[in-house]
Amino acid sequence: MKSLISSRRVALPVFLSLFLLGCFATSAQWMAYVMVDPAALNEVLTDGNGDTVHLSEQDDGLHLTTYDADGVIVLETVVDLAVTDIQQAVDLPNQQLLLVGATLADSWLVDSNSHQINPFDVVALGMGMGDRPIAGVSTVLGGPLAVFGSYEDLGWVLLIDFAAGSSQLVNLTAQAVNAVFGYEGLMLEAVTDLGREVISYDAALSEVGRFVVTSSNEELIGDSNGRPVLFNKSNHNVRTMDVAGVEQWAFENSELETVDGKSVGPDGSVVLWGDNAKLSLLLGVVFDNAHVLRIDAEGVLAYHYLGGGDMVNIAYSNVKQFDNGLVQISFQGWTGEVGGLLLGSSLGTPFNVTKRVYHDFITAGGTKTRWMLEPKRLETYSQCGSLCVSIVSSTEGHCKNLDVFNIDSKRLISVSQVCGMKDENDVSQPDVVKVVRY
Repeated sequence: MKSLISSRRVALPVFLSLFLLGCFATSAQWMAYVMVDPAALNEVLTDGNGDTVHLSEQDDGLHLTTYDADGVIVLETVVDLAVTDIQQAVDLPNQQLLLVGATLADSWLVDSNSHQINPFDVVALGMGMGDRPIAGVSTVLGGPLAVFGSYEDLGWVLLIDFAAGSSQLVNLTAQAVNAVFGYEGLMLEAVTDLGREVISYDAALSEVGRFVVTSSNEELIGDSNGRPVLFNKSNHNVRTMDVAGVEQWAFENSELETVDGKSVGPDGSVVLWGDNAKLSLLLGVVFDNAHVLRIDAEGVLAYHYLGGGDMVNIAYSNVKQFDNGLVQISFQGWTGEVGGLLLGSSLGTPFNVTKRVYHDFITAGGTKTRWMLEPKRLETYSQCGSLCVSIVSSTEGHCKNLDVFNIDSKRLISVSQVCGMKDENDVSQPDVVKVVRY
């Protein structure tokens, strides 16, 4: 593996002033084009100076590109390396990024300060942990990473503290570990001889309680102030238990039929998000908003937030809960006369589709306190009969959000796919992303 400073600049910054429209809409500080395959690895984070760092996979290897406060490239390192089978990328608290592979031996550690990408050091772990298949990872206890799974019919949890350079294997008797959470202590769902059990530990990793999850539809989704939270996959209800399995409160969800994601925040509140939009050749188009439900730590619905307007093909790329109950959610969707695109009827001759990416900040009371819109993508189609459509015109815009990094409760970095870009010869450029700092 070699590392070098690249002499080829792949990004062209686009400078925009920072302003507030009313109290809410925030424009970008800067945007920068990058010629890279949007389907490849694209992650953003910050370094120790607070500058933006973009990790991208390109033909000549992995690029680490640092932008200063004005969006100017101040350092770019190319590592002659190909990474494969990356399951997810996890932000670490010391300006590092973990690229999680099938095992820790297949994982990579990215350091935004030193501009280095190194194989994960499994030798330092000992205990033969490098070859164990990883079922999942999660950040716990205010910083350490919990890596977990099943190995030779034994469940395992390894806590890795990157700041301290230490690790600890949690001792338990189980066949598998399905999920791990915890802010002040540790909470996990494990498969044991009794079935699926929720096991709780204090900060010293001493067991403080356990109970069997009796319903096959329920799963552990988080830790609400030291209490396990269960989500019912069938009816989308939520329950909070004590560590012995006694129900503390139950929320009957009559608000949202389709739940795409859920999380429990550091303040103990539960957030559910999803929508009922449909994009089907047989059933046609059903528009909907992006929905966010926040249930407070006592089981009371704090708000039902609607974002983005009537859309279809809605996707959620980032949800972050803060200590004060603030929620930041990033999502995208299509608006316009998309019915013509699907059904081939005379309703769309021609017809327009607008693709938009949204970043909303929602207070604990449900008020949108800040939001960002990325440049919209407008596509105009012609039509020649059933299912026969062709694009006749378009505008350059962001058609898919790839990653979001929350700098704090007011600022973020985003990287999105750019559609409709053409070069000086009017030739389409399909492999373009744009790094945006708000």
